[in-house]
Amino acid sequence: MRFRFLSLALAAGLALGTSGARADAIAETAYASLGGSAISFSELVVGAPEGVLIEGLLSSGGVLFGERFAGQELAVAKAPRPGAVAQDWFDDLSFGTPSAGLMLQAGATGANLGAYDYGDADGIALAGMGPQNPDGSDPFGFGAISARFAAPVSALGLQLRESDGGAITLSLYRLDGSLIQAVDLSGRSDGFYAFARSDGSADIAGFTLTNRDSYYGIAIDNLLLSPVPEPASALLATLGLALLGGLRRRRDRALD
Repeated sequence: MRFRFLSLALAAGLALGTSGARADAIAETAYASLGGSAISFSELVVGAPEGVLIEGLLSSGGVLFGERFAGQELAVAKAPRPGAVAQDWFDDLSFGTPSAGLMLQAGATGANLGAYDYGDADGIALAGMGPQNPDGSDPFGFGAISARFAAPVSALGLQLRESDGGAITLSLYRLDGSLIQAVDLSGRSDGFYAFARSDGSADIAGFTLTNRDSYYGIAIDNLLLSPVPEPASALLATLGLALLGGLRRRRDRALD
């Protein structure tokens, strides 16, 4: 029996070792440190006061947005409204894993993505449209948002809107579909947040964002992606050329 327990322990260890996900793979950093141009969804036309639905995949700022990745199974999660008996229904992507290539899929008609103009300095934000609540209330912000980048990055930042301290999970993936880390954003209020690879690896190819933040759900705005860091070899070559240039100038000056 002891050998059986040992085998199970080894199998569990191997499974953890091959998952590629580590609790310390991602570190929180300052949003302002990322630089670059933010994806603000300002090109979207939101004329209706209640916002607009987005059917199919959305391309904005070189990033492709949808509901989930191929390989992920869509389920429904429920969470009670604070101080109320009623529950809100949310998208759940905890079943299945993204397939290699992070191929995006849109949600069903009316349950994909939505945009809302807050009428302030930050303007338009993007949200997932969740399942239809039994009481017919607006599912804006209760759905999943998934995104694939044009090229992998080492860090990203975003603005959370409508966050009321509920459960929020930001899952970061490599292009092969493996999970880098699921970042717990539960309890966060509205604001700007940024996350970077602890070792500087530029392998964040996309993300999924899900929540159980009752009443209003969440929306995102001002997505920032860090540039790919310059490889160490290229940096050394640049430094070497600069050094050679300095030595050449010094030699020419000595000959004069």
